[in-house]
Amino acid sequence: MTDTTEPSDAWRAQLAAMPFEEVYRRLEDTVARLEQGELSLTDAERLYQEGMELAGRCQDLLTETELRITQIGDGRAAASTSPGLPAGNDDWDPPPPLEPDDPSLFDDDDPPF
Repeated sequence: MTDTTEPSDAWRAQLAAMPFEEVYRRLEDTVARLEQGELSLTDAERLYQEGMELAGRCQDLLTETELRITQIGDGRAAASTSPGLPAGNDDWDPPPPLEPDDPSLFDDDDPPF
């Protein structure tokens, strides 16, 4: 006898092909239906199981996206190292900004305006 509360392989294949926004929308719909509480125990269990799979898929998609974003950021950081500084030199700090009344801003005694 087949367990009717377990999502089918076809449903899982469909879930794997869905974009994040669709998975998230379906998760929200599933949660709303469960919160209404007008389901049979079997239907509630099936929806709960589907909701858990939807939530897991959302998490997987978010984790994959976070990894890609991190890799993009790492690639940009490596490409943007200043010439003359070795790559990955995190020990260098830029000098502090000059104060507006700092005399080194002016070559002579006249203000620039």
